Amino acid sequence: MSTVRKYQCMCGSFEAQVTGEPVLACWCHCKTCRKQTGAAMQLGVFQNFEVLKGDDQLIKYASTSGAFRNSCQNCGSFCYKVLPDGVKVAPLGALEPKIKPTCHIFVKDKGSQDVMFPELPQHDAFP
Repeated sequence: MSTVRKYQCMCGSFEAQVTGEPVLACWCHCKTCRKQTGAAMQLGVFQNFEVLKGDDQLIKYASTSGAFRNSCQNCGSFCYKVLPDGVKVAPLGALEPKIKPTCHIFVKDKGSQDVMFPELPQHDAFP
């Protein structure tokens, strides 16, 4: 049976779940993630993603390359990203049980403060 992981924003207005293992689990060093969090962000690409409540509580805005980011209008939490092909990306740090990233992406954009784990594969873009 597949693992179901739920998560919510800080104020609880938004809740979602992902089922199964991510297609990609990574540290993202892109400029947008670093602007949003102040550092690299742990992201997971999931084929089975479901919003359970609060999609109407999100601020949706255009991100890079045709993607859209969704943040809670009440607490500001990053809730998920929608890629141009419709695939959804969840913040790994919010999921239980935890998932460890397996690679770094957008390393060409990394900040000088970003921690790198040299044992993980590194990509200059989305693999």
